[in-house]
Amino acid sequence: LPSAKVLVIDRNSFISYGACGMPYYVSGDIENVDKLRETPYGIIRDPEFFRSAKDIEIITETQVERIDREAKKISCTSTKTGESSDLSYDKLILATGASPIQLPGIPKNSKRIITFKVLQDAIDLKKSLQLGEIEKVGIIGGGFIGCELAESFGSLWGADVVLFDAAPTILPTILDSEMAKAVEVYLKTEGVEIHTDCPLEGMTESEEDVTIKTKDGLFSVDYAVMAVGVKPNSGLAVECGLKVGKAGGIIVDDAMTTSDPDISAAGDCVEVRHFVSGRSLQLPLGSLANRQGRIVGSNLGGGDERFGAVVGSAAVKIFDMNVASTGLTEASAKDAEFNVGCVWGTFTDKADYFPGAENIHLKLVFDKTSSRLLGLQGYGKGEVVKRVDVFAALLKNKGRLEDLLDMEFAYAPPYAPAVDPLFSLGCAARNSLLEGVEALSPQISLDDKLIIDVRTAQEFENKPFQKGETLNIPYERIRERGQEILKDKDLICVCSKGVRSAESLRILKEKGFSNVSYIGGGVFMIPDFGEE
Repeated sequence: LPSAKVLVIDRNSFISYGACGMPYYVSGDIENVDKLRETPYGIIRDPEFFRSAKDIEIITETQVERIDREAKKISCTSTKTGESSDLSYDKLILATGASPIQLPGIPKNSKRIITFKVLQDAIDLKKSLQLGEIEKVGIIGGGFIGCELAESFGSLWGADVVLFDAAPTILPTILDSEMAKAVEVYLKTEGVEIHTDCPLEGMTESEEDVTIKTKDGLFSVDYAVMAVGVKPNSGLAVECGLKVGKAGGIIVDDAMTTSDPDISAAGDCVEVRHFVSGRSLQLPLGSLANRQGRIVGSNLGGGDERFGAVVGSAAVKIFDMNVASTGLTEASAKDAEFNVGCVWGTFTDKADYFPGAENIHLKLVFDKTSSRLLGLQGYGKGEVVKRVDVFAALLKNKGRLEDLLDMEFAYAPPYAPAVDPLFSLGCAARNSLLEGVEALSPQISLDDKLIIDVRTAQEFENKPFQKGETLNIPYERIRERGQEILKDKDLICVCSKGVRSAESLRILKEKGFSNVSYIGGGVFMIPDFGEE
C-alpha cells in the first residue's frame, strides 16, 4: 500500500545486515564489515537508505517494552536517553528474532566471553584478533556458528581452537553420528581440538585468561564464545497474550498471522511445521526468515501469500569442507516413527576423470514401508549443496524412491557424472527393498567379522584396512577366489566407495554365502579411516 506509513523499531544500532556472514568477516574472507550491510549495488542499508528509497522510517536503539493489543499501542524506551514513548498501530509485525541461550555459571558483561549474535560482536572480535590479543579460543557449542568460528579463528589468525559440545557429536540437528564423526575427524586435521559429550560445568575469568570447566578438565583460553543455540524472543508476545508453542516460538498461521488478526510475526521468533514429520519446531534460518518477511509484507499490502511447511534445508562451510542436510536425519525419522531405511555412498561431484573432481559423501534416509523419501545429508569438498537442494524439492512433493529414479539431472563432465550421485543412491535404496540387501552404517562395529576388502592390491597396500580379520580379494578376482572364504563366518565386504563391495556381495550370494553384507559408502566414509 503506497499510502501506508511504515515504522520499524530496532533496539540495536545496526540494522539490515547479513548476520550469517559475520563469521566470514572475522575470518577475513570479507574484508570490510560494510559489505554485510550493502545492497547488491553497493549502497549501505542504513536508516537513511530506507527513508529515501523505500519511504520507511527506522528508529534504532529503542526497546519495545510492551504491547497493548486493546488500545493498539506499543510502549518504547530509548536505550540512549531513557526517554519513554507510546506509538499506535493499525497492523503490527513482530520480527524480534532469537537470543543466544545463556548457560548458568557464566560471568556476566564480560568482554572476553561473548555470544556472537550482533554485528558489534564480530567487529569487536576481529579487532581483538588484529591486535594479537587472542591466541587460544574456547567455543562452547558445535552447531553452525561454532563450526564456522572454528575456521574463522584458525584459518587466517592461527589461533588455537578448543570446541566443546554437550551432544555426543557436533552438528546434531543436521547430521547423524557417523556423518558428524567424519566431519570431526576433518576438523581435527585442521588443528581444532574437539570435546564432545562434554557439557560445560562452569567458567571463570581473571585478568590473564578465561577458564572453562568440563568433565574433561580445566581449559585456559584467551577468549570464549558461547554458541549453544538460540531461543525465540517471544517475551512481548507472551506478555500481551498471543499464543506461543511448546518450542517457545510465536504460533502463526500460513499467512504469518498470530492469534491476533492485527499482529503478524516472522523470522526466528515464530514456530514452523516440518513437512516430513508434521511436528512444530523452531528453525532459525535466514532463508526462511526472508521468505516469511516477504509474505507478511505482501499480505499487509493486499496480497494472499502463504508460507507452508518446511523441510529444514541447511548448509555450513567448515574450512574446505561443505556440509549440508535436508529433511529428517535417521535419528529424527525414527523418533517420528517411520520404518527407517538408510543407504550411504561416496561419489565424485563431477565426472571422475574431469580435473578438479572431488568426493562427496551422502546418506539417504527413506521409509521402507512406503518408499517415501525422508532426508538427505552429506559432506565433502565437492558440490554437496546442489544435491541437497534437488532432494529438498522432492521432499516438498512427498517424493518416493521411484520419483528420485525418474529425475532428470543436467549432465556434462564439468558439472556431474553421467549417473548423478542422487540417482545412484536411489538405486541403492530401491535395490535394498527389492533384494533385501541393506547397507551397513560406516560406523558399524566390526568385531568378530571377517572383512573381505575388495579394493585392488595396490589400494590395500597403500592404506591397509586393519579392523578385525581382513582378507584382501580384489573385486575383479572375487568370482574365482570365492572358495578361499570360510562360509561359517559373518562376512562384510568393503571397498573405497561402496560400489565394488555391493557388487561383490551379490557375487558371493550367488556362490551360496548367506551371511554377507557391505559397508555403505566404503572405507572413505568410515570416520576414523576416511580418505587418503
